[in-house]
Amino acid sequence: MKPIETFEPNDLVYELTDLERLLDTIRNLLVEDVDYRLPDGARNIPLDRVSSLVNIAHFHVAYLAKGINHFDVPGAYVSRRELEERADA
Repeated sequence: MKPIETFEPNDLVYELTDLERLLDTIRNLLVEDVDYRLPDGARNIPLDRVSSLVNIAHFHVAYLAKGINHFDVPGAYVSRRELEERADA
């Protein structure tokens, strides 16, 4: 997706869902496959912080994705610009 591309609300549903899945995969890898112990047996604090930040990001993205699910109706949303164009016609 191009950064300057115009989004429709239903596009956001799919983008946020993809981001949620990405963060969920990263979170699962951090929980299941990563050893948080350093060679000396101490806890890897920076890795703990990264894991916590991924969990926070995942929570918020999942919350947003669920909250905008009602936009997942292609063509059902009419932007303000479209309404104004229709009114001027």
